[in-house]
Amino acid sequence: MSEPLTADDVLRLLPHRHPFFLLDRVTELEPGVRAVAIKNISAADGVLAGHFPGRMLYPGVLLVECVAQLAAVIYGTGALAAAGADLGDVAERVGYLAEIKQTKFLKTVTPGDQVVIRAQSGPRLGRLISVQGQASVGRDVVMTTRLVVTDRDDTDGSGQGARR
Repeated sequence: MSEPLTADDVLRLLPHRHPFFLLDRVTELEPGVRAVAIKNISAADGVLAGHFPGRMLYPGVLLVECVAQLAAVIYGTGALAAAGADLGDVAERVGYLAEIKQTKFLKTVTPGDQVVIRAQSGPRLGRLISVQGQASVGRDVVMTTRLVVTDRDDTDGSGQGARR
């Protein structure tokens, strides 16, 4: 188990930036295997102004994105451990979300909530990796999902990935 990662540490692992950088910190991490992160929901978050006026709800799709970003942290730190790559290299090699499966939104998330995001690595088939994810507020599970992510095939250096 690694030391917790601050938002600054996570920023070095991901290519995402404000307003789409969503994880506040990673509290538990087994590189290449699993991680737990925190996302604090603030009324000041611009996305809440239009979702929905008079009853602000954090968009469920952004909870799914939190799991996807946490999966990138899991696999990025796994690559660091396996290959000794440096942090800058990891952010440039983050793959893509390939599929969202079996997602259930069980309760709403509102300003003031602290969401605990969990992601666990699953089976790998070629370049595709299954990820189990969950979001909780307190003792309540608010979202479950299964994602498929892919590593980045960037053999030509264009940043565009392979075209098939």
